[in-house]
Amino acid sequence: MKLFTLFLFIFSLNLHAEQTGMKLVALTEIVSHPSLELAKKGVLQQLKAQGFIEGKNLKIVEDNAQGNVSNANLIAKKFVGMKPDLIISISTPSTVAIKHAAKGTSIPIVFVSVSDPVAAKLVNNLSEKNSQITGAMATDSSMVKEIQGFMKSLLPKMKTLGIIYNSAETNSAKALSDLKASLDPSFKLVEVSVPSSNLVPDAVRSLVKKVDAIYIPLDNTVVSALPKLIQIANGNRIPTFSNDPEHVVMGAFASYGYSQFAVGQTAGLMAAKILKGEKVENLKISVPTNVDVSINRKTAELFKQSIPAKYNNMRVNAVSVVSGTSRP
Repeated sequence: MKLFTLFLFIFSLNLHAEQTGMKLVALTEIVSHPSLELAKKGVLQQLKAQGFIEGKNLKIVEDNAQGNVSNANLIAKKFVGMKPDLIISISTPSTVAIKHAAKGTSIPIVFVSVSDPVAAKLVNNLSEKNSQITGAMATDSSMVKEIQGFMKSLLPKMKTLGIIYNSAETNSAKALSDLKASLDPSFKLVEVSVPSSNLVPDAVRSLVKKVDAIYIPLDNTVVSALPKLIQIANGNRIPTFSNDPEHVVMGAFASYGYSQFAVGQTAGLMAAKILKGEKVENLKISVPTNVDVSINRKTAELFKQSIPAKYNNMRVNAVSVVSGTSRP
């Protein structure tokens, strides 16, 4: 009965889209957390800016895997069965699921906020012309040297760095591997792997006794528990560093990375071009080039941590010292 109901649902969606001339877009994400929600907001805003209005010429079907890879696989199969005009996948796990489910079809895929498409085996290399999949990266693994330099500029006496990650997330495993390969000789790395977000608080409590700072990678499991992570770290006077400016707004000490909203906008523009008839192979995978540097003033005051003058001269908003700069 459930399969029959699903079949009717898919049939009615496709029939409605055909009768009204609407484009049918399926959007999947691995979990809801502020960073991915900002990325999604960027996608939807850009689609609207390009003339695709939901209810007028666009029908969007969304589903969220609630952090479960098995759910992501089921969603992927369901969406491929709908035969939409386009599938938008937010995060590495959701994109991997979609790619496997869409194998052998011609359904175009635009990914959002994937850290390393090559490591995730989505593409062979970033410059290849792929006829089915493209998207916008939000990488952290390529910036591990730069963020370590940023950490040292703010905490020159730092010796021990902690990292929490989910080893099952390809993006996180790659970021950790790159971090180890380029680890500053003056740093000692303490790592904790967590299989689920409800174990993050315990991981933080174990780290605050051993480290001078905590690095938060672009890990969906960890970021899903970010408010609690920041609360525990700040309560123990342990600075947290991230690659996402939004985390600084939430109370993290500092970040060196890319705006997820901007990444979403880039992907949204790609999606709009495909819906207008552009071939996927003509749209090269986007790698962000502008870095945002953010420091939370209130958190710095909590630690009695001074901010170097070079950061004080940057553009300031209500919470953070922020700069949009080009990577060297």
